[in-house]
Amino acid sequence: MMMYNRILVPLDGSENADKALDVALEVSKNFGCEIQLLSIVHHIHNDADSLSSKLYEGLSTNAHKIIEAARDRAWNKGLTIKGYVRDGNPKKEICEFAKENDADLIIMGKSGANAFDRLVLGSTTAYVIHNADTQVLVVNA
Repeated sequence: MMMYNRILVPLDGSENADKALDVALEVSKNFGCEIQLLSIVHHIHNDADSLSSKLYEGLSTNAHKIIEAARDRAWNKGLTIKGYVRDGNPKKEICEFAKENDADLIIMGKSGANAFDRLVLGSTTAYVIHNADTQVLVVNA
């Protein structure tokens, strides 16, 4: 049986991401794994534009709220987890974060909050499956 020490759960506020968090919390509760949460603020090219800056601030605030809500859910189950917010391309940031932080497993939703991603297997999920240096467990809500 393979043992996992560190699980990465990317969160975007979607139902699938919430379900992935539920699975990770259950695995952590049963096996004592560390959980790292990651929410990514998709890079906005024109930060100098006031509208873009306000949009970025809103996206950043939302990402932090997603992490805090997930921490609260874990706390209610008696678990403590680490949460991070990063800027960049979600597909690449998930793979890079997993590698930098020695994740043994990535647990993520089948598709994300983006309507286009929901058409099939989410493009971010498909990218991570093919490019991550670790195992990926895909959860369907």
